[in-house]
Amino acid sequence: MSTDISNSPGSPNDELDLGQLFTLIKKGFLGVFKFFLRLFVYVRNNIIWLIVLSILGAALGIGLNKISARKLKTEVIVSPNLKSKNYLYDAVNEINGKIKAKDTAFFASLDVGKREFEKFEVTVVPVSIKIEEDLEADIKYLEALEPFQNSQATADIIRNLLIDQNSFEQRVTFFYRDPISGPVVARKLIDYINSNDYYRKLVDVYNANDRSRLLQNDSILGQIDELINTYTTQMNANDQAVEGQLVISEEEELDIPQLFTLKNTLITQSEFKRVELQQRTAPLGIVNFGQSQLVKIPLFGKSIFLIPLIFIGIFILIDIIKYLNKKSRELLPE
Repeated sequence: MSTDISNSPGSPNDELDLGQLFTLIKKGFLGVFKFFLRLFVYVRNNIIWLIVLSILGAALGIGLNKISARKLKTEVIVSPNLKSKNYLYDAVNEINGKIKAKDTAFFASLDVGKREFEKFEVTVVPVSIKIEEDLEADIKYLEALEPFQNSQATADIIRNLLIDQNSFEQRVTFFYRDPISGPVVARKLIDYINSNDYYRKLVDVYNANDRSRLLQNDSILGQIDELINTYTTQMNANDQAVEGQLVISEEEELDIPQLFTLKNTLITQSEFKRVELQQRTAPLGIVNFGQSQLVKIPLFGKSIFLIPLIFIGIFILIDIIKYLNKKSRELLPE
C-alpha cells in the first residue's frame, strides 16, 4: 500500500524554498557590499598614488592642450540656384578626395600651398533639419487648419511651411589650423565650386528665360490695362457693360474680375522673377560668409580628463596583474 504525498500551500517544503530564496538574496547583497568595501579599502590604501597620477595626468593634458594647434572653422551659408543641391555635395566630396590624395597639382592651380590644405576638411549639411517631433507638430498644425482650407491666409501658411521644409540653403563648413590662411583657402574653394563652366552657362540660360518671361508679362500687363481702360471708357459713355463684363463685340464678352485676378498673378510672378534674377549670379548664392571661429571640443573629450584616466587605468591594471599572479601561485604552487 502506497501513500501519495502532495505539497499543499504552506507545507514545510515551501517554507524551505522561501528560506533558501531569502538566503540567496542576503548573500547577494552581502557580496555587493563586500565589493564596495574592498573598493573603498583599495582606494584608501592607494590614495596617494591615485592623487599623484591624477595631478600628473591633468598637468600633462593641460600642457598638450596649450602646445597643440587649435582647430578653427569657417561656416558659409549658400543657396544653390539651379533647383538641385547635388552639384554642391559632389563638389565637396571631390575637394575632400583631393585633400586625402594630397593632390598638390590641383591645389597649386588654386594658388594654395601644400601646408595650407594638409589639415583642411570640408563638410556640408542642410541649414534646417527638422526632427520627427517638429514634423508631427507641423502635421497637427495643418490638420487644425483644415476647416479654413479655402482661406487665403491658410494658403500662405501652407506655402511657408513647404518652403521651410524644402529649404535649399546649405551650411558648408571649412575646418583648418591656420587662422590666417584658413579663411583665404575657404574663399578660394567656394570660388572654385562656383567656377564650373557647365553650371555657369546653365545659370545664364535660367536668367535669359526669366528676362524673356518678364518682357512677356509686361506686354500682357499692358494689354490688360488697355482692356480695363476701354471698359472704364465704355462705362462712362453708355450702359453697354452689364454685370461687370466688357462687350468686345456683339458675340464676345470678357470677365473684368478675371482680368484683375490675372493681372495680380502676373505682377506677383514678375516680382519673384526679379528677385531670382538679382540672386542668381552664380551656381551658388552666398547668403553669409562667416568669420573664423574656434571649434568647441566636448569637455570630456579633452586630454585634461583623458590622460589622468589612462594613468589610473594602467595603475589599476598593474595591481590586477599582481593580484592574479599571487593567486595563481597559491593555487598552483611550483
